[in-house]
Amino acid sequence: MKKSSLRQSNIFLFVVVSFFLLTGCLSNVGKPEGTPVKMEYSRLLDIVDCNGYRLVTVNDPWKEGAVLHRYALVNTKDAESTNILWEKHPSLPQDVTVIEVPLRRLCVSTSVHTALMEKIGALGQVASICESKYILNPAVQAQIKKGRIKDVGSGLNPSVEMIVQQRTDALLMSPFEGASYGLLEKTGIPIVECADYMETSALGRAEWMKFYGMLVGREAEANALFEEVRNNYNSLKALAGQEKKHPKLLADMLSGNTWYMPGGASCYGTLYKDAGADYSIASDKASGSQPLSQESVLMGGRDADVWIIKYSRPQDFTYASLLQENTLYKEFAPFRQHHIYGCNALLTPFYEEVPFRPDILLKDIIWILYPHLLPDYQPVYYLPLAQ
Repeated sequence: MKKSSLRQSNIFLFVVVSFFLLTGCLSNVGKPEGTPVKMEYSRLLDIVDCNGYRLVTVNDPWKEGAVLHRYALVNTKDAESTNILWEKHPSLPQDVTVIEVPLRRLCVSTSVHTALMEKIGALGQVASICESKYILNPAVQAQIKKGRIKDVGSGLNPSVEMIVQQRTDALLMSPFEGASYGLLEKTGIPIVECADYMETSALGRAEWMKFYGMLVGREAEANALFEEVRNNYNSLKALAGQEKKHPKLLADMLSGNTWYMPGGASCYGTLYKDAGADYSIASDKASGSQPLSQESVLMGGRDADVWIIKYSRPQDFTYASLLQENTLYKEFAPFRQHHIYGCNALLTPFYEEVPFRPDILLKDIIWILYPHLLPDYQPVYYLPLAQ
């Protein structure tokens, strides 16, 4: 073999070997070794138990294949190792946010996650919240009145000064596409991006309680609650699944000239279908709230069998007061046949409870669609509209 050919072969071999070594290293860096925590329904959470920490990856719900945030949960008793975490664990992604758990002083921006903390026995770890006036939970309100839990203002623009003064360990914030947290990011306080509301199934969203339980040292309590919710939900879904007829369901109301309805691929949309509803009015591809014109809803939902509405007002809607809102409503069959069920979220803790107790909402919807399946059931959220 000529020297030039031999040299070319050696260069080629070097390039090939280097490529595989490099990609092997990148693979190891991107995927730390460990034992995956079983997530049955969530499509946005990946959790891996690694040696010395727990890696939590929140997948970006707005960009397929992208990561919204990564967290390394390190037990407080091992906190001294935090500064040399990457030295001990070279496979740990460099963009990770390290959180020492269990968290002792939380700032929670939503009533949803505040209520969950109370359910899993971690309310004592909530130091501050946003917009306390919207919280109905009596245990939370009692702590606010005592001054133990502070209100730090708007969920979109909380008081950074007050959050820092509260010696906050971490912030629980609900993200939106392209979200920026401004001055909050400069405080150095870890921000936990609670993207659970972007899950495409009710149980997928509820399963996030496993992650939140890990953050506050209430993993066993959170896992037990999720198991109860999952078992209840699936039993109810199977009950409704026995029915051959699927009543057509119309959801929510006009806001101005737009009718906002849960998309067919959203948490609520999939729940309605699990309850045995024909929920064909909303697009099956929409995973969030879907803005529809009143004309398109009238065309698709005029002949609906049942109509459920959710609203917030000092007094419950009646058929007469609903008609005063918009005369278009009388064009829908459920209005004329008095098959409307309402949930007054100002007086009922719907938004606080349902995200992590979808089994209760599912039971309400099944009772509305198939009352013969649950003859003795007393609904929690949705009640027949008064005449």
